[in-house]
Amino acid sequence: MSRWKDKAVLVTGGAGFMGHRLVAKLLALGAKVTVVDDLSKGNKRNLEPYLNKVRFLQADLLNPSVAKDWLKGHEVCFHLAAKIGGIGYFHKTPATSLRDNSIMNLNLWDAAVDTDTKMVCLSSSMVFERTSIFPTPESAIEISPPPMSGYGFSKLVAEYIARTYHEEFGVKYVIVRPFNAYGPGEMPGEYVGYAHVIPDLIRKTLTGQHPLEIMGSGKQTRSYTYVDDVADGILYVTERIENEDFNIGTGVETTVTELAEKIWKLCGRKEPLRFRHIPSLKYDVKRRIPDTSKIMRLGWKPKISIDEGLKKTIKWIRSEIA
Repeated sequence: MSRWKDKAVLVTGGAGFMGHRLVAKLLALGAKVTVVDDLSKGNKRNLEPYLNKVRFLQADLLNPSVAKDWLKGHEVCFHLAAKIGGIGYFHKTPATSLRDNSIMNLNLWDAAVDTDTKMVCLSSSMVFERTSIFPTPESAIEISPPPMSGYGFSKLVAEYIARTYHEEFGVKYVIVRPFNAYGPGEMPGEYVGYAHVIPDLIRKTLTGQHPLEIMGSGKQTRSYTYVDDVADGILYVTERIENEDFNIGTGVETTVTELAEKIWKLCGRKEPLRFRHIPSLKYDVKRRIPDTSKIMRLGWKPKISIDEGLKKTIKWIRSEIA
């Protein structure tokens, strides 16, 4: 029997890119799911197949009473709601990201003090923005300089909130750090970097851009992780562990140039690929790759290769822009 059968679960940001995939998996495992989302980034359409199976509240977690009223009665809270986007988005909104993400975390963890809810903190690989350790293990958080970007620092604050509320109040937690999640459900926005690099490059390639515009040299590396693998990893560690932190990723390092070449080919473009390089933004991290040995020792590993994941993502974006 599923460990989630009839378990009352709250998913904040459950209408979002990552959140709606987590909701789908929880429902398939028999959980009783409540979603709180203000729909500022998420889309209720993402939940249409599940609306008759979930409790849905459109509300803003910046309001402390929302957190207090809706956390009650839930055994687990997956806190995915955040001010989030691609590199361009968090350069435009550094103060908003830091302020709003921190307030939402404080509101939820304050509410958790009076419950027995296990809190799942969705952090980010951006907490390792200035690390010099590659691949980067969880322990690097103790010795790496703190992030300079407002968004990255907001995620570090979230981790401190989870840890300190456990130390002082006994609130149970798990910290998960997805590395560069991608997949169906995230559309590129109105400016470069509003969304993440994969939807941005797919749209440019499908709409005929040539030469293809990329930020910086193209030598920047990432470990791209398919969104369903991220959701599986989050559930896997939440079922088994508490009061620990985990990187979630493939551990496969891919340059932006290599990524663009894969997308170009998978989209069916025939002309030789040429690039137009535009200046990088201030906090464009040059290298990001996780050490995933900690989660793999638990028995988890990703299932979707970069090529398979890109095919699924291209198919979805093609249908959305048709």
